[in-house]
Amino acid sequence: MQCVQLHGLVPSGTAAQQTAPPHEILPCGPVGALISGIARSITPDDLSPDDVAHWAMQHNAILTAYCAEASVIPMALGAIFSGKPAIISALTAQMDTHVQNLHSLHDIQEYTVQLNIMGAPKAGPVTADSGRAFLQLQRARRIGRENLHRDRHAFAQNVLSQLQTPAVQIEASASSKPDRLFNCAVLLKKTDVLHLQQMARNLHAPAKALGLDLVITGPWPPYSSAALQTVSHREVCHVTDT
Repeated sequence: MQCVQLHGLVPSGTAAQQTAPPHEILPCGPVGALISGIARSITPDDLSPDDVAHWAMQHNAILTAYCAEASVIPMALGAIFSGKPAIISALTAQMDTHVQNLHSLHDIQEYTVQLNIMGAPKAGPVTADSGRAFLQLQRARRIGRENLHRDRHAFAQNVLSQLQTPAVQIEASASSKPDRLFNCAVLLKKTDVLHLQQMARNLHAPAKALGLDLVITGPWPPYSSAALQTVSHREVCHVTDT
């Protein structure tokens, strides 16, 4: 018996995206379910790590294909049902919640914003016409190195402050990488995407001068949250000594 995997939900009437891996849209009242078939009953526990990685990439690719054009509610990887009637039954039982979440994300897109430490800023050769001038330049460089941690922290706070203007929601993501100052998901209106892109261009050079790399990617499936919350960036910025 062929099982069916439920990848996510889109508003009813959403056009199929041909760039996605093989899938179909199952009509279910006011929503459409993004689904694909599985030849046998299976769970992630039945698969090798490589199989799970491939499965996850296909799942995400299907959802991502719809992000630029429609509201998308992602389902968890491994949401497998015995058939289409079982999916329709499960969705109908919580239809009000699904419709509300899709409404909340109407014209909203999710981007990721990361600030990473790339290493110490590159310093040019020291040139001075006297020994005293040389010592002054060396002292200035030493002070600059001592202030680097502070300046990076201030830059990170500035980025987060600027994100407040276009963002509908900022959601922190935990990261164990010591070279990552912060990692967050940002929900914003489609009309504010240009603002985000311009902000990234304006901050590229100042970030590079501090040995930092500001990375903004998207749009992505809104895994961080379907129900919008009050904008807050507390606990988003975690700066470590280097």
